[in-house]
Amino acid sequence: MDKAEVIEDPNTRFRHVGNLEGHNDWVTCISSGNPLKENEDSPILISGSRDKSLMIWKLTGSDGDDEGAGNRLYGVPLKAMTGHNHFISDLAMSADNLFALTSSWDKTLRLWDLRAGKTSRSFVGHTKEVHSVTFSLDNRQIISAGADRTFKLWNTLADCKYTNEHSNHSDWVSCVRYSPVAKNPYFATVGWDGRLKIWQSNFLLKYSLKAHTSQINSIAIAPLGSYVATGGKENVLKLWDINDLNEEYRTLNTGASINKVAFNPIKQWIAAASDNGVHIFDLNNESDEAIAKLIVEKPRKKKETKLRAESYSCTSLSWSTNGRKLFAGFTDNIIRVYDVNIDERA
Repeated sequence: MDKAEVIEDPNTRFRHVGNLEGHNDWVTCISSGNPLKENEDSPILISGSRDKSLMIWKLTGSDGDDEGAGNRLYGVPLKAMTGHNHFISDLAMSADNLFALTSSWDKTLRLWDLRAGKTSRSFVGHTKEVHSVTFSLDNRQIISAGADRTFKLWNTLADCKYTNEHSNHSDWVSCVRYSPVAKNPYFATVGWDGRLKIWQSNFLLKYSLKAHTSQINSIAIAPLGSYVATGGKENVLKLWDINDLNEEYRTLNTGASINKVAFNPIKQWIAAASDNGVHIFDLNNESDEAIAKLIVEKPRKKKETKLRAESYSCTSLSWSTNGRKLFAGFTDNIIRVYDVNIDERA
């Protein structure tokens, strides 16, 4: 293992197996696609970056043990797609993994044909930076949100069908996500005003609460749709029971600002991408301690006298579709790949 790699994982559930290198700026979003078959491993991996590109990766895997994993490539860029004029902030995949949506600080969205490797549609309408985008479960609807404090509903032809001018967020809307469960259709937004809002599919506001004391950066909805997780500048990851939002179901401390949160699709685990690395929590555990911390320390310069080197911030996360891989993007522009042992005996 590279000396810059530090993994605090007493149960050895997470093993760093290699890197993906190709972006020239921070990796802001990662998607491992959607499972087309039961227990299928991720059929595709794409990532967006502050370098304005959307990257499709060819995963080659790696052999051997951890020795040298910090320098080993786990895959290579298959195609880099460009078109946005500013940072890519978020991405979403269609159910068949053939199309990707991206949001950008250039105030637009783009729908990408991944087979052709080019933009299929451009979505113009936001007046400020777009921070987040999500597909509905049937892929017929798209919701975007951003710094203009609104969210917009689009069809796949890039027609804006609805704008919520009064989203009740008093600051930037930082993230929007659709429920993954057809029987419980809703979507959720969070913002820099610290508020979590649950919306019915007809855009009526169902719940609104002050979830954090400061800005929220990310929201994730559990695979069964019953729980949502929020994280931001406040250094805590909060879980909420969608059926009882009077108070948080659980609070987990990361000790640093949280940039992204993601539920494991198989286990009752949640990962938080923080300014001090990745924290993974087992929600079946009564303990609030993380079961693993994945930290990437900056190389120490020879003349440095600090007792401890600073670590790179983790800015993006995605579990593989079978929960057995974790892809984490950092501010050194590298995506690190971790093998995950989800065996109960581990």
